[in-house]
Amino acid sequence: MLPFAANAQSLNYTPATATNVAGTYTDLGTTGTAITTANTDDANSAATPIGFTFAYNGSNFTQFVLNTNGFIRLGAVAPSGTVLFPSQVSAAIVDPLTSADPANVNLLLPFNQDLGPGNGAGGTEYRVTTTGTAGSQVCTIQWNNVSDKTDGVAASQYANFSFQLKLYEGTNLIEFVYNTATAGTGAAGARFPNVGIKGAGVANGQTVLAAKNASATPWSGATFITGAYTTFTLNYRANVGPDAGRTFRYTPAILFPNDLAVQSLYTLGTVSTYASPVAVRAVIKNVGTVASVARTATLTVSGATTYTNTQPVPALAVGAVATVTFAAYPVTATTGTNTVAVALTADDAAGNNTATRQQGLSASTLSYNTPGTTTFDGGFGSNTTANATIFVKYTTSVTPTTVTAVTPTFTGTAATSTNYQVLIFDAAGPNGLPGTVLYTSPTRVRPLAGGADVVAIPGVPVSGSFYVAARQLTTTNFGLAFQNEDPLRTGTFFISTDGIAFTDLAVANTTFRAAIDVTLRNPLATRNEALAATVGLYPNPAHQSFQLSVPAGSLRGASATLINSLGQVVQSRQLDLPAAGGIATFNVSSLAAGVYSLALKSGNDLVVKRVVVE
Repeated sequence: MLPFAANAQSLNYTPATATNVAGTYTDLGTTGTAITTANTDDANSAATPIGFTFAYNGSNFTQFVLNTNGFIRLGAVAPSGTVLFPSQVSAAIVDPLTSADPANVNLLLPFNQDLGPGNGAGGTEYRVTTTGTAGSQVCTIQWNNVSDKTDGVAASQYANFSFQLKLYEGTNLIEFVYNTATAGTGAAGARFPNVGIKGAGVANGQTVLAAKNASATPWSGATFITGAYTTFTLNYRANVGPDAGRTFRYTPAILFPNDLAVQSLYTLGTVSTYASPVAVRAVIKNVGTVASVARTATLTVSGATTYTNTQPVPALAVGAVATVTFAAYPVTATTGTNTVAVALTADDAAGNNTATRQQGLSASTLSYNTPGTTTFDGGFGSNTTANATIFVKYTTSVTPTTVTAVTPTFTGTAATSTNYQVLIFDAAGPNGLPGTVLYTSPTRVRPLAGGADVVAIPGVPVSGSFYVAARQLTTTNFGLAFQNEDPLRTGTFFISTDGIAFTDLAVANTTFRAAIDVTLRNPLATRNEALAATVGLYPNPAHQSFQLSVPAGSLRGASATLINSLGQVVQSRQLDLPAAGGIATFNVSSLAAGVYSLALKSGNDLVVKRVVVE
């Protein structure tokens, strides 16, 4: 995730101060004033008075503009258009939540979906009323008798639905209050609305969004996040509507002048001696209202391992972030649990000065995910692209070593069998990205009910940094599990659809800490770079064929495997050369142009050569 803007704190609402509570829904009836719009499908109202001054995102507002698709923009200026809602069928439709248009800011979205008229008595109407005494008035804005429109992916789920947005004078409290919904008559299917508040954008700290990771989860189970939606929103369906009076309440946070917060801890969730010494980094943010002075942060490891280290935290401007790196600590135990904690020196708010993570110890396994849990926050993959591959970078301090197992974990229940492969890459690509394919597993079927799938690996040698990966072989999302990490560490989790271009999931503004573990052991075979230097390959680039010049020795009978950039084996054979060595010819006339890896394995020796086919 990118550094946060200095104005992020002006929103002054956080997930921690938002609550999901039961309440009472009181229809406005004829109270107040009807809000006029050009139609009841896609339209904005004129600027409409709130009735008092409402403070939000660092500004004072006395008016709002209502959009029929379930949201308002504070102020006298309308949002960028009228057709504004999240869409599963058209990229041309503007999602006001993710839009970077300067007109789509200061939004309150109680139920932003493609809405049209419902079938309730009295017809569809929008209405506003301001009640109470000066200084503690309440402005209530109501969408009455609306329905979510069929979008080509899922049928309308709510044939009739009403909800309200309430603004409170003085306290600047915001409430979304929902009535029960009448189920639609079409087939049930999950829908994905925007529900929450937005300041200047979707950066962390500029939104507070209601979310639940399954449409079958009751509305009472919704929780709150910041940043952008990732794999789910406030998922809903026909037979799961809000209970009458269900209320999402957004309470302004209390701001302190001097307030640093530990936002995240970066380390391994499961460690072994193969990654000793273990590094820990902490993300520190100035969430106060004034620039901070230099302070310190202390790492304490307790449990199977005991360790303490203190590092300086630089002075930070309001909203600025620093990543503090602690001196690494050795791990010698092979079982047990560590508690990894980072604490800041005291400031005006003690509640966010510490962060803690549990860390398991193993004889041979490395993992980024929290140990001892089968709970994951969701699954991801590609809904459209076969060969979409998710990469996790690991680093071993034991050189050389070999991979004996890779364990991806999947979440949810798959509707159909989904084929995938496990791959291993070195980290010799540009800027440490995945380079040569070291291993590709046979095709596997993900567990239909989810869970871990242990894939045995035949002792593939690795050294230093390397990648383990899971490749989805169909256009059905294979649902690789993840745990949330916010902000996500950079340079560790990647996705690629072609094996050439790699997207860092952190830079892509996701929080997906992918669940792909690796198990290591002392090597049975070693990548032999000195031996590789004696092996000739020409011409390179190759056109119709290339020749491999093999010296006398063990490689004359090696197994040879040619692998494309997607990790697929395109040729394999056993070399059968005389004791004095010789030439082996490879016909590549039928292969597509691209970069290939030729792996030669004999006994404890592994040689990998890069081949370009034109």
